[in-house]
Amino acid sequence: MPTVNDANGEPLLVNSEGRALTYAITETESKHVNEEHGKCFSVLVDVTTATTDDDFFYLKNNETEKLVIYRIEGWCDDANQEIKILLGATDAGTADGDDLTPVALNAGSGEVPAIDCTQDATDLAITGGSAVDLLKFSTVALTKDKWDYPSGIILPKNYRLHMEAALAGLINLNIFFYFHD
Repeated sequence: MPTVNDANGEPLLVNSEGRALTYAITETESKHVNEEHGKCFSVLVDVTTATTDDDFFYLKNNETEKLVIYRIEGWCDDANQEIKILLGATDAGTADGDDLTPVALNAGSGEVPAIDCTQDATDLAITGGSAVDLLKFSTVALTKDKWDYPSGIILPKNYRLHMEAALAGLINLNIFFYFHD
């Protein structure tokens, strides 16, 4: 009967249920990508939307690797604020706004992602997209909230994500993402 051998050539030990006896060190994919490839980033959104239902944030992946959003953190000045995250827009809308530059979370990486990323206080009027999540903030204004995406929000090359605020007001978000195939 064939065996699986350890690094010293000895057969792998198993317990009474036939399960391998191993020790493992685990890490998140984002930590691995950040440490080994330097392709983990954060982009800061700081905008005060002007009216209700404003498309205030836009992101398009131009890299060949998939862009994976794994966490969003932030706060707003209105405890009733809700933000829709939409995937699959057909355009960049007005293409107005301020360009945002993500920062590598590995200070030594020197990586700069190939993305289109903007924020705007007036409605970007982006066409299309389907809502995949609704960010509902704490009932206490200016309280930082966090949303984790263990499966990731994944944008293949040339795919778009945008956000729409239900109410006018100040919004601050940190969007954490990495590139990986």
